[in-house]
Amino acid sequence: MPAALTAQLDRLRTTLATMTFQQKAVAAALVLGLAMGAFFFVRWVTTPTYEPLFTNLSQTDAAAISDELTAEGVDFQLQGTSTILVPKDQVNSLRLTVAGKGLTPQAGSDSGYALLDQQGITTSEFEQQTTYQRALEGELNNTLETMDGVTTAAVHIAMPKDEVFVTDTSNPTASVLLDLKPGTELSGEQVQTVVNLVAGSIAGMKPSDVSVSDTTGRVLSTTGGGNTTSQTDATATFQNTLQANAQQLLDRVLGPGNAIVTVAATMDFDQSQSTSTTYSYPAQLPATSEQSNTETYTGTGNGTGGVLGTDGTNGATTGGGDGTYNKESTTTNNPINTTVENTINAPGQVERLTVAVALNTADGVTAVPGTIQDLVSQAVSLDPARGDTITVASLGFSTAAAEAAQAGIAEAQAAEASAQMWSLVKTGAIVGGLLILVLLVWLKNRKRKGDLEDDYEEFDEYDDVDALQVASTRDAGLQARTSAAVEALERQRLRGEITSMIETQPDAVASTLRGWLAESRT
Repeated sequence: MPAALTAQLDRLRTTLATMTFQQKAVAAALVLGLAMGAFFFVRWVTTPTYEPLFTNLSQTDAAAISDELTAEGVDFQLQGTSTILVPKDQVNSLRLTVAGKGLTPQAGSDSGYALLDQQGITTSEFEQQTTYQRALEGELNNTLETMDGVTTAAVHIAMPKDEVFVTDTSNPTASVLLDLKPGTELSGEQVQTVVNLVAGSIAGMKPSDVSVSDTTGRVLSTTGGGNTTSQTDATATFQNTLQANAQQLLDRVLGPGNAIVTVAATMDFDQSQSTSTTYSYPAQLPATSEQSNTETYTGTGNGTGGVLGTDGTNGATTGGGDGTYNKESTTTNNPINTTVENTINAPGQVERLTVAVALNTADGVTAVPGTIQDLVSQAVSLDPARGDTITVASLGFSTAAAEAAQAGIAEAQAAEASAQMWSLVKTGAIVGGLLILVLLVWLKNRKRKGDLEDDYEEFDEYDDVDALQVASTRDAGLQARTSAAVEALERQRLRGEITSMIETQPDAVASTLRGWLAESRT
């Protein structure tokens, strides 16, 4: 072993020998902390950064590429079932390797408009139409899967067959199935976005012809333009608003917890339109036009009359006398006012309200049901002509749930208090143990220091180590008790001699040290 390393090891052993137990523990803790920090730092530095090798893979392509990477011994990670992550510095080389194996996936190779590239010359019209429909569905699937919260999407389109001699044609329809990420719930606006996106991608399709559902079986939007999510939200918001108004009123009158009100609303989300025309004319305005006709006749003559017969005569009779004829007629055109009203009923009209009110009689609450009924009716704008109904009942409320809740809260508080107490006890025990340990170490050191001082006082009469060693050889008990003092005096004498030599003969000491260094190098 080199002399320099031996000197360092001796120096280390000497340093450790002069250190106390507490100093050794602190030094060991520092060394351990530095070692752990260096370990985690090196691990963090050496850990590779992963980047996507391929994304939006089909399950078949992902399985094939994963098998190839496993065979090559490449460290990779799977993110879901459509993304493969590899170390950053290997992305380009692995892409070339996978391409060389013929496994490079092409975006939309199994769906989308890439299907149109696979058609041949002998493809029939039916096959062309079917392939186009599949391509359109695949493109819509890829587009919807880019939305936040959507894992996979499946769009099915029903295209009517075009007929030349048919005047009444039907519109195309579509149904969308969405697989959402766990904990994701699409809002009404997002569902409407899906509907508009699908309807705008297909010629002749209306948003009302698209239905949207999720994989849990919940209908998000139905054909006919009804967005069930937004309709349910609007109905719930309306009911909660009316219920909150009525509940606030009852709490102020009867006190909190003494009355419960529930409002159920039936709402019409269909949009309707009506047109009415009304004609009227103002009497104070003059006529726009007026025309009068008068006919007068005066004269004599015979008139022919009778019944037409079948015996060859006409059965006519002859009369005579004077005759007078007068006729007057007037035609007046008055101005006419025409009023046309076009009424559009917006969706969300209230068809019927049903209100139920329960009063608590267990706590001695006194209230007149008729008064409560009138108050709640006014608070929710009840309309009996519309068919709205309200029911007020007085009965005792069950306190089992409240008592169980209070008992649960009490148990939770007791458990929390017990946990805090035990935590304090454990902390106190640990701190107490450490204090006792420190106290014991301090007392031990103090006792050792006192013993050494006593030994030094006992052997102050001896001027040097030789006299002390001679005296100790005469008394075996004295030798056993003063071994530490002998060692201390020996070290003190050596330090004194070295110090005095350095002060009196510095050149000789320097020459000696240079000789030792030269010997150690050789």
